[in-house]
Amino acid sequence: MLEQSNSFGKKFWACLIFGLELSALLLTLGNGGNIPWLPPIFVFSLVGISLLIGLLFPFLWQYLERKQKINSLKTYGFLYSSIRYCIAFNIVSFGWKKFYGLQFIVPTEISSMPMNQQTGEWLTWFYFGHSHSFGIIIALIQIIGGYLLLYRRTLLIGAVILFSLLLNLTLINIFYQMNAGALTQSVLLTIGVLFLILLDYKKLIDFFFKAKSNLPSLNINSVFVKNAVRLSAIVLSLLFTIYIKSLMK
Repeated sequence: MLEQSNSFGKKFWACLIFGLELSALLLTLGNGGNIPWLPPIFVFSLVGISLLIGLLFPFLWQYLERKQKINSLKTYGFLYSSIRYCIAFNIVSFGWKKFYGLQFIVPTEISSMPMNQQTGEWLTWFYFGHSHSFGIIIALIQIIGGYLLLYRRTLLIGAVILFSLLLNLTLINIFYQMNAGALTQSVLLTIGVLFLILLDYKKLIDFFFKAKSNLPSLNINSVFVKNAVRLSAIVLSLLFTIYIKSLMK
């Protein structure tokens, strides 16, 4: 566990991730400059301060630790809890926005345009907004996953669920040319959730690679034959696809 290590590298990454996730939360609270009492200059100033703290505090932490003026275990606990809270608040807020119709909304003048005249961003929002039920399912995953991050016992399962969702959203934001704000949020949240997963990566390795399955196996003694059967699922499906493609010519 990271909290059991006093290396500078572990301090640096914990502080940096905290700065990034706090910055993402501040950008969400700023709501793109649409809140009168949170002007962009104020929000971006706080973001800059958060990033600066994330970069400089590890050096102060290391110094204070040597002087025995800081409890590293409590400091790690504060940082990890803050990271989890920032991520949970941020991603859950996106879930609630879907419930209240603040996402996947396309103006009529845009939706009435031919598809080949619309940007990838508007096409994506129109597609996801076509099914309200699907949007609600995504929202529930975000809300439940964020809530699971707030408990140490359910942290890992919540992080794994959210990582799959956030990685997919990040790829959509990249390849469908979504706006810089959406891309920044998805990247920062993905990094934060991945960081939480890596804190307990040994548990995942034990679960996925070391734990033995109780399912009965194929009764073939030859390792070569077993691997050939497994590989055939890839090769034969490829050949079948090529055959189907040939019929369409």
